[in-house]
Amino acid sequence: MMIPPGGSGKMSKLATFLMGLSYGFKGKPGIVKSHTMKEFNGKVPANAKVYYANKKLDAVSEKPLVYNTHIIVVQDQGDQLLVNIYKDEE
Repeated sequence: MMIPPGGSGKMSKLATFLMGLSYGFKGKPGIVKSHTMKEFNGKVPANAKVYYANKKLDAVSEKPLVYNTHIIVVQDQGDQLLVNIYKDEE
């Protein structure tokens, strides 16, 4: 069970975004893999979409943020999605 931050009664933007990916994006099931931020080499496949997130600021963006706690790469593989989540080690 995911607990909302600060007891506000709602989930953070990052948690909501990741929950959406885990339940399927654009009606497709996904394979989710987790990696450390050090493993992100900056190379993104042509058919992939990259999202940047900062957990502390509760922000998710398609453009790099000043500091990224997570980088999410979503690659469409036809009948399913491959989701690679690169996260800071904190």
